Amino acid sequence: MSLPKESTFFILDLDRTIFDTIKATEVMENVVARHNPEMATRLAQKFEESSRIGESFSARDFIVESVGELEMQTIEITYKEVAGSLDLLLPGARELVAYIKSLPGARFGILTYGSPLGQAMKIEAGGLADVPFLVTQETFKGSQVAAWRQNDGSYQLPDELGGGVAASIVFVDDKPFSFKGLPVDCRGYLVKSVYDAGIEMIPSSVQVVDTLSQVIASEKQHRPSS
Repeated sequence: MSLPKESTFFILDLDRTIFDTIKATEVMENVVARHNPEMATRLAQKFEESSRIGESFSARDFIVESVGELEMQTIEITYKEVAGSLDLLLPGARELVAYIKSLPGARFGILTYGSPLGQAMKIEAGGLADVPFLVTQETFKGSQVAAWRQNDGSYQLPDELGGGVAASIVFVDDKPFSFKGLPVDCRGYLVKSVYDAGIEMIPSSVQVVDTLSQVIASEKQHRPSS
């Protein structure tokens, strides 16, 4: 679907921005423990190590390396069943999505770094299967967004995010380095999480917030009539 040229597109990061990665990993650990307690212990250790050094980690890929794709698919079925009874989104995420949906001419999608199958699994577990998403291998997402900029200042969105042209971009992420290269006419929100290295180097157009509720409040100030 084409976006009206005057529209705003909200780019939302997944892990630790709108998705409770810690809670979701604990759910996966519990599910894996039913199949292989020793592997569940190793999964927990690997996740803790990766989080401590700020490294991306795919629980799904880790499990596949240990038991293969077929057994992972069996585990994934149970995981999605359990996740379906839980809320794996962070506080304020559903309110932010509802707010964006209420804005005339606004749409949103998820731009997330990592393993394609692993991130897709998380998105479905979070109840976001109907949301367009793009799994990227570009850590500097701001530079990726800059590549979408057209000569007239609009942004040509990739097909994975629904395509179309947006007049402006709002980008929400939890990692300071994600904003590297972000065009100055884009609004950005850095949601504080475990990643704070380089926070002093984020572009001036990026606002540091503690919660997603603050993102909503700030956006309302940009749209006083909404």
